[in-house]
Amino acid sequence: MAYTYTDAKNLFDGGGDQPLSAWQGTATVNGSNNLGLAYNGNTLPHRVIASLSYRQEYLGHLGTTVSFFYEGATQGRYSYQYSADFNRDGANADLIYIPKSASEITFVPVTTGTGASTVTQFTAQQQSDAFFAFVDQDPYLSKHKGEYAERNGAQFPWRNQVDVKILQDIFTNIGGKRNSLQVSLDIFNFGNLLNNNWGRIKQTTFNNFLEPQNVANLTNAATGPTPTFRFGRDNVTGQLLTTTFRDAVSLSSTYYMQLGLRYSFN
Repeated sequence: MAYTYTDAKNLFDGGGDQPLSAWQGTATVNGSNNLGLAYNGNTLPHRVIASLSYRQEYLGHLGTTVSFFYEGATQGRYSYQYSADFNRDGANADLIYIPKSASEITFVPVTTGTGASTVTQFTAQQQSDAFFAFVDQDPYLSKHKGEYAERNGAQFPWRNQVDVKILQDIFTNIGGKRNSLQVSLDIFNFGNLLNNNWGRIKQTTFNNFLEPQNVANLTNAATGPTPTFRFGRDNVTGQLLTTTFRDAVSLSSTYYMQLGLRYSFN
């Protein structure tokens, strides 16, 4: 059994394959020329691993081995960013300010169509109510109201995974040497086989969290217009966001098995 704790900070998070993309792609509050130390996005703050194995030989020619492998860890870090170049530095990598109350943020209706065909999908009040309900249910946002979000400050939920390996050996002596036929069965994410809600990987429910609507006009903080926003919609249902995470649809979120056969001789 082992436990590891990792805490690392950097200026650039390695988010590009060229200097320009790495520079522009680093989430920031004050612009790409004023970066500060922030959490490394590739670290797992807490991780626990353990293994247990038992083997029993019987009837003179048979042997069974059962092994369990466990890993529990947070699933990584992520940032809350505006979906536009809010600070006008030429890069769409701006960390959000987390309002303390409705007086600190102004929403505008989400509409479809134009002119006489305009239809309001979500009013400003509906978005405001949904936004603060979302903030209150989110572990990171609810603790940092009145602050700017940190780069990679938020963490994905803890995930547990148990893998099982079963080996069945049939052995005998041939010419004075031991020969064996081994059948193996690996069950990855065994917990998910027992319960469909166990061992699942989580992903965020949104692509665009807060959408600034008038950034081109925000040229002067003292005399310019009030920034306006639209609250993000769920990237599957299209409805206003209500929860931070959903189950990821991937092979790693479900159980799967592997069958093997091996013959050993000396």
